[in-house]
Amino acid sequence: MAQRREEILARVTSLCARPPFAFGISQSPFDFDLQPSGNIDQVCRLTIEAGEVIGGLNYCEDQIDNVTIWIARKLAANPHEAQRVLVADVTSLRSAVIRDGSTGGGDFHVPDGGGLSLDHAAGQEFAVARFTLPINYEVQV
Repeated sequence: MAQRREEILARVTSLCARPPFAFGISQSPFDFDLQPSGNIDQVCRLTIEAGEVIGGLNYCEDQIDNVTIWIARKLAANPHEAQRVLVADVTSLRSAVIRDGSTGGGDFHVPDGGGLSLDHAAGQEFAVARFTLPINYEVQV
């Protein structure tokens, strides 16, 4: 079934926002700068970038876009625990997106690849996990 890029992004965003994750969506899709500091824990933001077109027929093409998800966690008094929770968040969310694409009605595939980084900018009270998922889906041209 052919989909549009914004539908893929909306589907992954809804996975982040509903239980068991229940991540809040950031005030800005570009950074966490507008997010109130009292509301930064367990907040995410998502972007999608056009990727490789694999081929297609009948005004449809198979394409792989990269969905990047940033998750913020407050460090509080235990940065090691925040790091552990961020890694668990990424692992669980990646699995949920893969399952949704193949069996949950998302009608997409997550091939191997992507990447993960954890970052903490000096002076910020939160750390951020950033990971990228390649999403392979059929798009109408």
